[in-house]
This record gives sequence, structure tokens and C-alpha cells, in this order.
Amino acid sequence: MNTEVFEMYRRPNFVVLPELGSLGMFVTSESRIGGERRDGPDGLELGYLESGSVEWWDGSTLDEARPGSILVDKPGDWQGGTNAIVHPCTRYWLRFNFPETGALEGLPLSTTEALSKAFRKIDRRHFPGSGKIRELFQGLLSEQRQPTQYSEDLARSLFHQVLIAVLRDHDWLKRRQISDATAHALAYLDEHSCQEIRVEDAARCAGLSTGYFHDLFLRETGMTPSRYHLQQRMGRAKQSLIKQDGTVTEIAMDLGFSSSQYFSTTFKKVVGLTPAQYRTLRRGQESSGVT
Repeated sequence: MNTEVFEMYRRPNFVVLPELGSLGMFVTSESRIGGERRDGPDGLELGYLESGSVEWWDGSTLDEARPGSILVDKPGDWQGGTNAIVHPCTRYWLRFNFPETGALEGLPLSTTEALSKAFRKIDRRHFPGSGKIRELFQGLLSEQRQPTQYSEDLARSLFHQVLIAVLRDHDWLKRRQISDATAHALAYLDEHSCQEIRVEDAARCAGLSTGYFHDLFLRETGMTPSRYHLQQRMGRAKQSLIKQDGTVTEIAMDLGFSSSQYFSTTFKKVVGLTPAQYRTLRRGQESSGVT
């Protein structure tokens, strides 16, 4: 049974901050295909994925936003895009438009124009975000739920902080450097995505002690080596389920799992669907013309 929480506040009557088109939080325990925005197609939507995942398939490449990701939907986009699957997740969002003329309320014109230009340059659907983004969204919702005399002023400050924090996280991604040790480990884990790998083996490939390697990998990639390797294996599994007609058992064996049951249990734990359910959902999406 699906557990769903959909909390949304919309302009013109129900948003404490007039410049926001909408503000809200969405929680679901079921996977579903991305669809049209419930609050309409207009505006730039910024979101934060607290838990769960959203994935995109363009016919050849699988792309996935994981917990802690910032989500960016440009004006006119569907929720997540037409080729998205929204897996069980908790997601916050706000939607707004930069003014065609003039400044955002509370900001100088020069700052508004600089922010607008920076957001137009973002060409990613998602990228890693800091925990501060989640706190800012929670603060906005708190002011929305229980507005007081100064809620509009505080909400405006939080909104401006969201804009700046998103751009800083995006800029950090462009500046991020991966050490040679982590790069070697990434290549090793990718090369061995069809078999079980111990962290000790990846650490040895990187020429580091297991403990130091684990901490370095986590710091530079945002996930543990074990989690990264599991995500890569599940990514391979998804592509096989989409593109191939092999049985679940055959795919499990190809990916080095000891049994189809172990594979199915692991897949369900990570993805939120059984392999058969995932294949049905993706192929149903393709047959309906949503790609």
C-alpha cells in the first residue's frame, strides 16, 4: 500500500512569500513515472532529495539522483522530466520566476540579474547538495505552516539563501578534484561491477589502507566504496532489464550474484521495486510513447 504525503502551498492565496509560485514537500513509498507538475508547468523549480532516488533513461544512458541531491526542473519540464521514474523518496521543492524586468523583492537589481544568469547556465538535472539546503527548505515550510508577524521577512531571507546555496554547490561540483587514488579505485570498481568486491581489494588498488581509503573515497565522492559499487551493479541490472529479454536469474548470474533470490532482494532494497516490477514499469513507459 502506497504511503503518500503531498504538502503544497500555491500562489496567490496560500504562500507566505508572494514571489514563490509554490512551495512544498512530497513523500511517497511507491515508484511512479514522472508526470506533469501538479502546480503547473511555469517557473523554475528547485528541489532537494532528502531520501530515495529519481532516475532518467534516454534510451541508452541511465542517470540517477541519489539522497542529498539538488533537483533542477526548468520552466515547462515535467516533474523530473518525461523519461523519469520517481522512486520512494522524500523531496522538498519551491517554484518561482525571475522577473523579466526589475529585481527580486529584497535584492538589488544587479544581484537579481547575476543570479538569473547563473541559473540559466545550469545544464544538469541534479547534482550533490549540502545538508544546509534541507535545513533551509524545512525553515521555509515552518514559516509557511505557522506564519507570524515577521514570517514573510524570514521566509524571504531563507529563499535567498536557497538560491545562493544551490549555486555554490553547483560551483563546488565544477571545482571538485578527485585524487589519483580515488580515480584508480573508481575505475577498478567500474571494471568489476559484475562481481562481488571487498573494500580491501579497492583500497589495495588505490595503494591505501582500508580505513584511510574509505574516508577519502567518502569525502571525494559523497558515498562509501561499498555503496558506490552496489549502485553501479544496480545500474547495470537496470540497463539489462530494460534492454535485454533475459530472465531475472540470467541477469543475476551475469552480475555475479550467488542466486536470483539474493539479487531480487538486493534490487528491491535499493530500488524499491522487484526486478520484474521495474522492467514492467520501464517497458510500459516506452510502449506508451513516454521516453
